[in-house]
Amino acid sequence: MYDLIIIGMGPSGMSAALYAKRSNLNTLILEKNSPGGLVNTTNKIDNYLGIPDVTGPELAYKMFKHVSEMNILFKIEEVNNVVKEKDLFKVTTNKSEYTTKSVIVSSGRSPKKTPFEEKVSTLKLSRCAICDAPLYKDKDVVVLGGGDSSVEESIYLANISKNVKIISRSEIKGKLKSELESYSNIEVIENANIEDIKFDDDVYKLIVNGKKIIANGVFSYIGFTTSTGYLENLGLNMENGYIITSDGSTNIAGLYACGDIIKKSLYQIVTAVSEGAKCAVLANNYIRGLNKWK
Repeated sequence: MYDLIIIGMGPSGMSAALYAKRSNLNTLILEKNSPGGLVNTTNKIDNYLGIPDVTGPELAYKMFKHVSEMNILFKIEEVNNVVKEKDLFKVTTNKSEYTTKSVIVSSGRSPKKTPFEEKVSTLKLSRCAICDAPLYKDKDVVVLGGGDSSVEESIYLANISKNVKIISRSEIKGKLKSELESYSNIEVIENANIEDIKFDDDVYKLIVNGKKIIANGVFSYIGFTTSTGYLENLGLNMENGYIITSDGSTNIAGLYACGDIIKKSLYQIVTAVSEGAKCAVLANNYIRGLNKWK
């Protein structure tokens, strides 16, 4: 039996594992893919303090190496179900079944891909203005999507980039439209049909409604998906696939959540790492409490 099982090995999960190990908890990390999560899909990271100008895979490897050197056990297995029986959790994977006193959920989320990304795996689009906007200072960028998040990110980009083109399949109305109209360097193309996106000669080449658009960067805001089916038997408080928490705790005693799987306003590597540390501390306090009364 384990003290703690961490589901997901992105920055938040690895941070939680690090703090759990320092608290002398018998810990297991379960990850269905490769360590690092979405960090592995990032071309360049320049906003993680102390490690400037690093690629996503490089930073993910540094984190994984740190965890590995601390002899924290991890297994590449997909979690299919989590249930709580009295004071213990039973975690079932595609390979085995484990019992643990506490669980930290850090399984993250996945971006919805455009058909062009599905077709050409090497086509890389940005999905975070706060992360990548400085890379496009005084340059031309395109934003795909017409929802709240695309408008908010476009406004953020407009204060850094030279020109921003929003390409939306539908009309942008109301308050969102009026906000965009106050920026002279934002152009909105509505009822748009994107026929092609290519990356060639260090620029993106798009065909929209039969017209060619050249941009230095393309930001996609067509949404994310979370995989939380394995949690459905717990009665966990969730909203649109995201776990509800204010400090890492959930409505299930002994179960904590961090990283991109939780509902929050800022999805960044640095916030994920902080959340992982908090969850490990909470889990340690919970486990010590269980042990005290036994």
